[in-house]
Amino acid sequence: MAENPKKKCRQYSIDYLKFGFIASPTNQQLPFCLLCNQVFSNEGMKPSRMCGHLTKKHPDKKDKDLKYFQTLSKQFANRSSIDGMINKITTKNDDGLVASYNISLLIAKCGKPHTIGEKLILPAIREVISTVMHQDASSVVRSIPLSNNSVSRRIEDLAIDVEQQLCKVYKQRNSLYSLMSQPYVTMKPYLWHMHDIFTMVYQKKKCSSPSH
Repeated sequence: MAENPKKKCRQYSIDYLKFGFIASPTNQQLPFCLLCNQVFSNEGMKPSRMCGHLTKKHPDKKDKDLKYFQTLSKQFANRSSIDGMINKITTKNDDGLVASYNISLLIAKCGKPHTIGEKLILPAIREVISTVMHQDASSVVRSIPLSNNSVSRRIEDLAIDVEQQLCKVYKQRNSLYSLMSQPYVTMKPYLWHMHDIFTMVYQKKKCSSPSH
């Protein structure tokens, strides 16, 4: 018995724009309707099907000329570029916030004044990016909040988080005795959590004292 021939994969043609269709931004082999933003299967990449969709689903647009759909296509491309730019900026800001928390934790563990973030770390980051990577460091530096107040808030947030995690660990134990009777290997991560809490609380009190 002869095997069925391989199913043909249809390709997009610029001529399909007159029906209000472009190639899907995520898959060039799938048709995308500019009017309803619906993606169809490759089987829908037929002039008869696209024309039928335009006539049945968008009857008020069936008599529009090619220029109308060309304008729609340009607007969609511009909107996609703007959305991508916004997502990129949002991601960069999120990365800067994560870096701010991580650097604040390093400052707390080293026992340094909170002002070191703005006075030393940010200038150091700027120097490395501009001198070693030969890139403009302005946008990166602006995305990492490391002022005295910012670092203090980050450390306080981290201390509260570690404390809450430690409380959960305690609640999972039947008693304080059962916790303290665990081997050192088991207790090691919890002891490090306690170390982080004490370090953060100490640094917070130290930096907020009148002498500083």
